[in-house]
Amino acid sequence: MNQVVRSQTLPACSRCYGDHLLTMADMPKTDAYGRRIRLELCKVCDADKPAAAAVIRFFITGGGHDLSRAEEGSRLMMEWTREGMAAYGWHWEEKPRGHN
Repeated sequence: MNQVVRSQTLPACSRCYGDHLLTMADMPKTDAYGRRIRLELCKVCDADKPAAAAVIRFFITGGGHDLSRAEEGSRLMMEWTREGMAAYGWHWEEKPRGHN
């Protein structure tokens, strides 16, 4: 079962150890060692990745507080998730309609 947990605080980035995380997500997949994959969006570490940079710009420009930009934010977050999961060898595959 997937769930969303909201928090006012995030841990330090596991890469730069700074307090630059905008969001993080535990994915329902595991890495080659059987550990759950955790995606972190860090303003410092991810600024050079195309999809991550787009999400960072979205949050910096106030998109996270503007309901009229919810669809844009959803699309950007999905692209960030795809980008992050691709680093682990996982790729999004559309299912044909009518298939569960």
